[in-house]
Amino acid sequence: MKKVSYKLKSFLLTIFGDIKVFRWPLFIAYQPTSFKIKGPETRSIMSLIEPGDVIMRSYSSYLDGYFIPKGESQCSHSGLYIGENQVIHSIAEGSKTDDIIDFCRTDKIIILRPAEGQPWAIEHALKCADSNVPYDFNFESGSGRYYCHEFTASCYPTLNIKPLSGKILNLFDSPEAFLADSFYKNSHFEKVY
Repeated sequence: MKKVSYKLKSFLLTIFGDIKVFRWPLFIAYQPTSFKIKGPETRSIMSLIEPGDVIMRSYSSYLDGYFIPKGESQCSHSGLYIGENQVIHSIAEGSKTDDIIDFCRTDKIIILRPAEGQPWAIEHALKCADSNVPYDFNFESGSGRYYCHEFTASCYPTLNIKPLSGKILNLFDSPEAFLADSFYKNSHFEKVY
């Protein structure tokens, strides 16, 4: 039963991550292609980002965003920039490498620069991508799988990144987990974009 529940949860969360709900006029789009971050912003990001930076993003009105506590940063996803225009992040399909331009197809970007540890973080991220560490749909630390913010936190184990609780649907407290605000509010990270 537990295995069926995990498969159902992974299926639903994968689908929810690709559905955008437009309130007026009401309609739903699957994998829409219009985003607020455009060419000039992407070029600006590419000119200042450095290997080891944490890059966080958020989409407006995506269905999964209602279930992911966003907090002060208003971001729902994170990854690690490893250089050469590549980002490694944990998504439903596992730990993957994406082009920075593809990663920037979003509605909001925040770049955080860590105080230290970039070489180890990049090496760790590359190992995760090479072995395609699976996504953790149960959001449980230590399971051998990573949800997105847990993956990013695992890249900087010495920077005191703490799990937090947030609001789901602006109503319910979430269990403690690594969230975008775990980085955004951490004094070991400087906001550069």
